[in-house]
Amino acid sequence: MLRLYRPIEHDIFKLHTILEHLVCNVWCEACDEACDSKLQNEFKALYVYSVKKGVTLKNEVERIYKIFQVIPIEDRALIKKAFEKNNDIERLCNGEIPIYLNELNDVISNDIKPLFKWCYEVLLNKEKVVGDKMDYYKALIKHNNFHVCPCCGLIDIESFESKYREAFDHYLPKSKYPFASVNFRNLVPLCYKCNSDRKKARDPIENERVVFYPFSQEDHSIEICSEFLLSNNDETLETELEDFKIDFIGNSDKIDTWKWLFDIEERYGSQMKRFATSFLGHIRRLHNQFVSLNPNWTYLETIDFLINDYKNDYFDDKKFLKIAFLKAVKKDNAFLQTSA
Repeated sequence: MLRLYRPIEHDIFKLHTILEHLVCNVWCEACDEACDSKLQNEFKALYVYSVKKGVTLKNEVERIYKIFQVIPIEDRALIKKAFEKNNDIERLCNGEIPIYLNELNDVISNDIKPLFKWCYEVLLNKEKVVGDKMDYYKALIKHNNFHVCPCCGLIDIESFESKYREAFDHYLPKSKYPFASVNFRNLVPLCYKCNSDRKKARDPIENERVVFYPFSQEDHSIEICSEFLLSNNDETLETELEDFKIDFIGNSDKIDTWKWLFDIEERYGSQMKRFATSFLGHIRRLHNQFVSLNPNWTYLETIDFLINDYKNDYFDDKKFLKIAFLKAVKKDNAFLQTSA
């Protein structure tokens, strides 16, 4: 993540709390006592909705309750532990090992996983459910004042004033971590290129990887650096970047996962190569203006001026990449001499 969301409190978290009670305090405590007597009234208000044709939420909850009545106590204890552990998204991102589906009783994969998928895709949109995805999106974007995707910094995202919103990415995929299906600490608004085109259903913590937690309040910064030599293509009149390299300064392990998940290195390199010709033209025009005011003004001073100016709105208009580009230009002595 190029930037992290500052988290907010919102009613959208209520459904996750209700489902936690359902798993840990109703199903895992299943006994001869009736299921209905253990449930919270706010959950019973959702009973009317149909999970599938002819099957209400009440039917499905009670069916799973009967399965739990014969599940061994040790299996139930592990399920409780898994619900807690697999919803501590920040600790999992920082290297805590989750409890995987194949370690749990089959009821999780066969029965609870599809039900929780329905809860995210269908139930959250029902009028009796507290919290609204659109309202939460608007509040989160307004609170963070983001204009572009915080993951890549390349794509504009829907503003809090828009009637549309970006899709929520299940950061830890619900196919592997069904208990976090409606946990909005695991649901991250990302642009379509990051969410649908790149990450898809990949698991950021597979093979004990560590990854940026999208809602962390810790200090977070990534510096992008590049190196290249500039040359002109006589046929296309485009500027080409030769011996191109791009690097990142920050938490290297988490940066590696970020690059892998979202194809960051290739996308950033492509952007730099794409804007090279037009951006160099902009630098030259600005430099000529400075020289007209001060004949002793150097090309290097023009570049330093732009670097300092772009720091003020670092994440707008891909300026974080343009700063890396400008710093690389400063190292190309041959280009500086021909531009002087």
